[in-house]
Amino acid sequence: MELKPHREPQKITFDQYKEYTPEKVEMFENNLFFSEDERIKMLLLLMQNVGLETMVKNLPIKTRKELGEIVEEMEMERKCTEIVEQVVLQFGRSLNMNHEYQYNKKNNTLYIYCYVLDTNSLWYYRYYYNSEDDKFIETEKQGLESAETIRRLMNK
Repeated sequence: MELKPHREPQKITFDQYKEYTPEKVEMFENNLFFSEDERIKMLLLLMQNVGLETMVKNLPIKTRKELGEIVEEMEMERKCTEIVEQVVLQFGRSLNMNHEYQYNKKNNTLYIYCYVLDTNSLWYYRYYYNSEDDKFIETEKQGLESAETIRRLMNK
C-alpha cells in the first residue's frame, strides 16, 4: 500500500501505520531507526499525516530554499534524461552503443555523446534549454570520425 503525501494532511489507517512504522524507535550509529529504508518509510507516513504544506511551512527558510533547489535539479535531470533517451532511440535498439551526457547549469546546455561500437563512430549533440518555453532546442549535431581516430587525436 504505497503512500503518496499531498499538500493537505491525510488520515492514515492502522494497516498503513503497521506497514510503515518500525517495530522499535531506537538510535543506531547516530541515526534514528536501523536503516535508511525504515527512516524513509516513517518520513512518508508522517508527511502523509501532516501534509506537505505544513511540513514545508515548518522548515527553516534556508532549508526551504535548499529543498526548492533540489526539486529544481531533479526536474532538470528528468528533462535531460528524456532528451537523452530520444537521442539514443534515434540510433535504434539493435546497435551496440554507449552514451554519456552532461548538463551545464551555467549556460543551460545539455551535451550528449554517443559511442556507436558497431560502426566505431562518435556522435555529439548539443541542446540549449529555453526556460521561457520550458523545452530543449537542438543547437548542434555532429557525426565525428571514427572513435579510434578521435582518441588518437586527443592523446597527441
